[in-house]
Amino acid sequence: MDDLDRFEPGQHTFSGTVRVWAASTAEVVTDSGLVVFLDTRGQQPVPAGARVTIDTRKYRPCHFVTRVTVK
Repeated sequence: MDDLDRFEPGQHTFSGTVRVWAASTAEVVTDSGLVVFLDTRGQQPVPAGARVTIDTRKYRPCHFVTRVTVK
C-alpha cells in the first residue's frame, strides 16, 4: 500500500436498507444488521428505506462509496 493512500487495500460490498442519506454521509443497515457509516461525496442521494447494494473502499472510521445500485 502506498504511504499516501488513505484507503485500506481491497473493496467491500454491502447490501441493505438506507437509514439516512445526507449530502456527504449516509448510514445503511446491512442484511446482517450491521450499521455501516458511509462517505457519500460524489454520489446521488438515495431516499431512506431504499434497498441498495454498495461498493466501498474502507478508511477509518467509515467507508467511501464507489458505486451504488438501488434495487
